[in-house]
Amino acid sequence: MVIQGDPLDDPFSLPKKSFCFEHAAYGFPKPDRQRKAPSRTTVPLTPPVPSTKYLSVACGEDAYFHRHDALGVADGVGGWSGTKGANPGEFSRKIMHYACAELEKYDDVDEDAFARYYEVEPIDILERSYTLAARDAQDEGIVGSTTACLAILRDDELRVANLGDCGLTVVRAGHFVFRTEEQQHSFNFPYQLGTGSPDQPSDAQSFRLRVQRGDVIILGSDGIFDNLFDEDILETVTACAVPVVIDARKVSQVLAQRAKDVSEDTRCGASPFQSRAIAEGLYYSGGKVDDISVVVAVVADSEDSPDRR
Repeated sequence: MVIQGDPLDDPFSLPKKSFCFEHAAYGFPKPDRQRKAPSRTTVPLTPPVPSTKYLSVACGEDAYFHRHDALGVADGVGGWSGTKGANPGEFSRKIMHYACAELEKYDDVDEDAFARYYEVEPIDILERSYTLAARDAQDEGIVGSTTACLAILRDDELRVANLGDCGLTVVRAGHFVFRTEEQQHSFNFPYQLGTGSPDQPSDAQSFRLRVQRGDVIILGSDGIFDNLFDEDILETVTACAVPVVIDARKVSQVLAQRAKDVSEDTRCGASPFQSRAIAEGLYYSGGKVDDISVVVAVVADSEDSPDRR
């Protein structure tokens, strides 16, 4: 849903500007002992594991990556608990790993993709990464599923693909100019990619919009958006502009910590997840315990990126 801003109705109406991301990420895996959310089970904690095997970072069952021109987050669905071979965290991490690996091909002059740098679409990346992750899952006997959100920057154009209940927002001058909406089959049952799911990458929402220097892109798992209202996010971004320059690392840390604090407080005044649960006729109080992952990028001027070799 574009709230306001610069949609690409006429791509030739304005000269393109060359931008890149100043980017950072932060997160907290959910604790072992937790209060379960209604109608969704959880699996044991998978701690964050930096590894040379993967280009993605695991945070519990979440996974993410971030680079100068692309961001991604995935949230392994916890409802597989108790199923033989269940590992939704590995599934989400593989999808993000392969998404990042596919994007790296556009940097390498020795790859055919180098010449198609400006043509890349996030849904195509999601399709290829899902195919590779599903192949691995079958070979390794893994079952699981995940939501996913990808964002790719080309010049001043942000391209977004979102499937499920991860989310992306764009903040400009203290206001939201863009926000994705959740894709849910029913309450707490998001669209997802993986074992037995009819959902496909082609079902993802797809967006294109123009960005400006200083725009703040916030990409998060539902652990962020289930625990923080929009005004909480705006307040955090504004508070981290010291005096006017926004530090992506600080924003990611503060957002993750605020979401964690709400998730652990059964007596907090309200949370987005609580509001939705009550609207469904369910009793629920406080925040939602979950893995919390947030990737933050600030749009900055760019010359030819040193990452393209």
